[in-house]
Amino acid sequence: MALTDIFISPAGAGNKDGTSVANALQAIDSGDWSTDMEGIDRANKRFIFLTGTYACTTNLVITGSAATTSTPNQWVGAKSDGTILRHKFDETGLRLDLTDYPLFVMSENVEMITLDENTFYKCLSFENTNASYTRSSILDSTSSVTDQQGFVGCNFKANCQGANAEVMILSGTYAHMCVFESVGDHYDRIVDGRTTHVLDCRFIGPATSGSGDGDGYTVNSGNGSFTNSIITRVHGHGYRMTNTNDRTAIPGPVSCTIANVGGDGFNSVTLDGSSNAAQAMPGPHNTIIFNAGAYGMNVAETDTRQNGPQVMAMGSNSTANFNNMDSYEDMIEVIPVTTADFVDASNLDFRIKRSSALYKTYGVANVGGLQNEDYEFTSSS
Repeated sequence: MALTDIFISPAGAGNKDGTSVANALQAIDSGDWSTDMEGIDRANKRFIFLTGTYACTTNLVITGSAATTSTPNQWVGAKSDGTILRHKFDETGLRLDLTDYPLFVMSENVEMITLDENTFYKCLSFENTNASYTRSSILDSTSSVTDQQGFVGCNFKANCQGANAEVMILSGTYAHMCVFESVGDHYDRIVDGRTTHVLDCRFIGPATSGSGDGDGYTVNSGNGSFTNSIITRVHGHGYRMTNTNDRTAIPGPVSCTIANVGGDGFNSVTLDGSSNAAQAMPGPHNTIIFNAGAYGMNVAETDTRQNGPQVMAMGSNSTANFNNMDSYEDMIEVIPVTTADFVDASNLDFRIKRSSALYKTYGVANVGGLQNEDYEFTSSS
């Protein structure tokens, strides 16, 4: 059974039944979600959101038929003519190219949309512009069942202004080529990852100083993964394990870049105990940790069962590259990193120069989260 396409635009068009671009369903009415959007059926539907700004003030809770495992729901961005978008990064590989993206904008300090299971989101931008944003997630993922859910090529942005503020909670889901950014400097963490698979994502803060814990990505479970991603410009730790169970494995970061952070690049000090698995695989590997305000890697003091990463690239980490690694530190091949290895680190362009030892270290792949200097086939040398 094929998905039924429903075309949607902010103001709607034609008879507004959603059967075509010319008859797009109206999503926004008088500055908030329309009754048609609130009551829309989701089962076996693909919502094609046409380019435009979807400005809202309340949380969208859809009451129409729910998606199931056999009748899923997809939300996708499209050009004004209905052509479905394909996600891509800009030339630096740090942010998404948002050309023609539908922009969902929440102006109040509330969640924008209550997420549903069996629903998948692609090429959409979600932003909370409230100057006093203190929520734990732009989209409400706390009250939903998050089985069968994923985000591809989505952009998330908020002006975090509270000790418990977070851009997103990712719970039991996956994120591929997504960007999570806070433009405010008072937050707990950019993303709270809970049993989540992360691939090719970006976590960006406004500065290496601020209020609150200010971590980039935190994880509390060994079930998940974190690869080919970038964490930068946060005032806390880049990647932090929050679980206190000393037998918990760490799902990454693998082949990532963590740069310009105020705390440790990687922190797992909570995993302390008599049978500590603070570095249980996969753990950190083939990752760049550069310009951390404290340690590059700060792990739990007890090192029973600790498995050290084999290759890391380190440089300009204020206190030291490692803490509490003990003899396991000797297992690691550390490749030195300086600003000269990047195209323009001060402006968050972490592409690897062709002249760097990090460039195609393994013949076909670089160390870190970006795989070539000429990301869009444009030389920056």
